Amino acid sequence: MDTKSKNSRFTLPALIGLIVSLSLLMLTAADIYHNREYLQKDSYFQSASFTSEVRRFVELVKNVHVDFADYEHKTPEEKLGKETVEQFQREREDALQEVKKRFEMGYAYELEEARAASNTKELDKLIAEQAAKLKEALAEENARWDQQFKQMVADKDAEYEERKTSLALRSGSFQYYVNDNRTGKVHTNMSQAPSEKEVSEKARYAIRFPTTADQAYGEFADINRTYQLHEWSGIFYVPKNPEGYSQIHADAAYFDSKRERLLRECALFTVTLLVTGLLFWYSKRNRAAEQPIVVNSLALFRRIPLDIRSIMLLLVGFTYLAMIAHMRFFFLPIDAEHFFTLGIISLFTAYLLLYALDAWQMYVHPESFREQWQKSLFARQKTLLRESYNNRSLFFKVSLLFVLTVGFSMSAALGLVSLQTSFEELFFLSFFYGMFYLIAVVPYTLRRLGLMNRIMRGASEMSAGNLDATIDKIYKGNLSELAHSLNNIKRGLKRAMEEQMKSERMKSELITNVSHDLKTPLTSIINYVDLLKRENLSADEIKSYVDVLDRKTARLRVLIDDLFDAAKMSSGAVELHIEQVNVASLLNQAIAEFSEKIEQSSLTFRVNVEQPKIVAPLDGKKTWRVFENLIGNALKYSLPHTRVLVDLYEKPEEVILTIKNVSAYEIDFDAQELFERFKRADQSRHTEGSGLGLAIAKSIVELQGGRLSIEIDGDYFKVMVAFLKNA
Repeated sequence: MDTKSKNSRFTLPALIGLIVSLSLLMLTAADIYHNREYLQKDSYFQSASFTSEVRRFVELVKNVHVDFADYEHKTPEEKLGKETVEQFQREREDALQEVKKRFEMGYAYELEEARAASNTKELDKLIAEQAAKLKEALAEENARWDQQFKQMVADKDAEYEERKTSLALRSGSFQYYVNDNRTGKVHTNMSQAPSEKEVSEKARYAIRFPTTADQAYGEFADINRTYQLHEWSGIFYVPKNPEGYSQIHADAAYFDSKRERLLRECALFTVTLLVTGLLFWYSKRNRAAEQPIVVNSLALFRRIPLDIRSIMLLLVGFTYLAMIAHMRFFFLPIDAEHFFTLGIISLFTAYLLLYALDAWQMYVHPESFREQWQKSLFARQKTLLRESYNNRSLFFKVSLLFVLTVGFSMSAALGLVSLQTSFEELFFLSFFYGMFYLIAVVPYTLRRLGLMNRIMRGASEMSAGNLDATIDKIYKGNLSELAHSLNNIKRGLKRAMEEQMKSERMKSELITNVSHDLKTPLTSIINYVDLLKRENLSADEIKSYVDVLDRKTARLRVLIDDLFDAAKMSSGAVELHIEQVNVASLLNQAIAEFSEKIEQSSLTFRVNVEQPKIVAPLDGKKTWRVFENLIGNALKYSLPHTRVLVDLYEKPEEVILTIKNVSAYEIDFDAQELFERFKRADQSRHTEGSGLGLAIAKSIVELQGGRLSIEIDGDYFKVMVAFLKNA
């Protein structure tokens, strides 16, 4: 008991620890995944940034030692290059020719007029003026081009200095030795060509050009082709110990520090994974899911519909992944930001664990999933839509009314816009639609509301107990069907109440009749027992009293047996032994059994059997009871000195028995009431009988798949029994 109590106390802290450890596990896994490229040893030298630095340095070596070779000793024209200078000269000549052409065009008209007028003085003046201005313009244009040439040389000098300076700054990071195999020139920042041993001892990274076949198609493919075309060969390597500051070594140190941190994180991940597994096992073993805080949280969680929870899961899941991917957590020193971040992630983790627990319980208990799905918004909307669409006519009417109403709102808005923009066509369109809505739709809606109010008033009266209230007939539409249905419900309810009243009346009569039929023989028995207690009775008197007691007890026994048989028949708790029975023979035996009573009565029995063998699948004993009850009723209730007609014949599917007689008593009630228990044609109950004969007979016939019916025409009484020939 103490161990169980202790486990219960530690379950909640273990559950909280599981959430925190799982959150830490996710943060660690996310950081390791996003920085996985740093886990490889010397990862910096496989990075894109280092590749870019190598390409830049190789290009600088080519620029300074090849493209700008002997640059400082070259003339300005040599610095720019032959093609650039020639292109410059062409552009300069074109510009000068354009200046000359502009001046020729400017003075052409005036010179032509002077020549036409043979004004030599004016002509000489214009020519001199043109020559002076042209000379001045050409001098300015030449000065501009000279200045541009100087600027080009200065830009080239600046480019050379920039490349030279960049190479010098990077020389502490890279050692290189490049040999031009054509000219024999060597370009290097080392004193001599490095040996393989020196490279392996001093270099942290090295690459040769042209590279091997495996490297020829990589990120240095263009450099490799250049070295092959120019017949260069060289080696570039990063020394383990740089001379002075080196950005390459600083970046490599940063990558190395990140790798060390990630290795520590991998160890943390392993430990956290083990702790999380142990806490999960402990929580499951101690049924942490049954903790009150979990049960209450899950109950509150399930108040949200299933489909909304699914959408929220996507949003929360994406938010969770984004947070663990971008939150800054692994840094030193540890401060409040770490606890805040871990707390936020833990809340999200706990929320997602609720999702997982809910999903697991729905998987284990599919009925829970079905129940929650039925409560989802989608399922409810689907049910509403299906129920709405069941009556298509009403659905389309309501939809059309909604569309027309929305259209009216839009037409009103468009009408206001048209008034401001003076758009007459739009105004008239809005006006006519508004008139149509007010003339057609509004009256239709008001009429339907009025009809609905009438139906609601009628329904209120019916619910208040006024079963004579009737909703006036509405000639068409769904509301007409509703009114008709309510009227039918009212009529059905009224009939049900009448049937209930009739049932109560018959129940009362049943109790009265049972009491009477049981009390009569019981009273006689009590009286004769009192008589037998007297003294000085003669032997004949005693014998007479005992005979009376015997008849009354026999009568009481028959009454009780019939009552039990009727109860068994009505409940269906009767075993039938079905076999092929000769109904004709069974009927003749029953008539013969009653032959003495028939002879003692004043009745004349006329029995007509179609053929001596009429077979049907029946229970012989139970069918005998039917014949016995029917023939006995005919003897008891037939008018004296009349005939009783008994006919037995067969049809293709049935065997039919009819018994016709004239009743000695007036039958002023429904013939079906004769099948009620203790109901007699002799309502004064002066005749012998229990009043259960017809009820028992009907039950036996129906249990065998047949039917028993009564027809009454005045005092003419007819019983018809039909047995199936093929059960």
